[in-house]
Amino acid sequence: MNDVLDINVDRINRPNRILVNGKISKEKAVRLALALTVLALAIGLFINFWVLSTVIVALILTWLYNFKFKRTPVLGNLIVAFLAGLTFITGGVAVDRLLAFTLPGPLIPAFFGFLFHLAREIVKDVEDIEGDRAFGVKTLPQILGVSRALLVAMGVFVIFTLASFIPVFQGWLGRTYEIIAVYLIELPTLLILIFVWGNPTPKMLRAGSLVLKGGMALGILALILGR
Repeated sequence: MNDVLDINVDRINRPNRILVNGKISKEKAVRLALALTVLALAIGLFINFWVLSTVIVALILTWLYNFKFKRTPVLGNLIVAFLAGLTFITGGVAVDRLLAFTLPGPLIPAFFGFLFHLAREIVKDVEDIEGDRAFGVKTLPQILGVSRALLVAMGVFVIFTLASFIPVFQGWLGRTYEIIAVYLIELPTLLILIFVWGNPTPKMLRAGSLVLKGGMALGILALILGR
């Protein structure tokens, strides 16, 4: 639904997307979105009440974001970041509702996922500023300016980096997690964000966004191997 509703913006920001170039019709995309919504509810119902509850919350927030809050500065970013963190909580309540909210547990990756996605969402808003501005989508970079918005993204990422040491100090996660998360993901990514801030060209912004996207997968690997 995000792609369907943003098809005109994507003609500027993402001209290679399949809806823009006509490889799939808007009608088929809408039907697919509705089918996936029903499938998500069915899977949640099959697992347990708590998973179904988180699925319902996620779907409500997703549709509210797509139809209303995407055009609201900061709030849209916060919703996407929250949904990213909610993924881990959903996995937790699928196994044990009480342990899902006990440290150490899914709350750790949920918090990290929130901060990581929040930083990336801001970088993406900077990357998409031209298309958003052309169609009246108000975002943080348009309010603060590109340089200040990137500083906010870096600030969020610094908080994320500092927080990532807590599981190590608490003994919840071991040396493998520290090596992958801190030294292979966070410090190099922070350095790249500094370069992006100093030279916010489309190519650099795209590189920063891709690095953050890759860091998500490596972060999950760090959490799995670090136990």
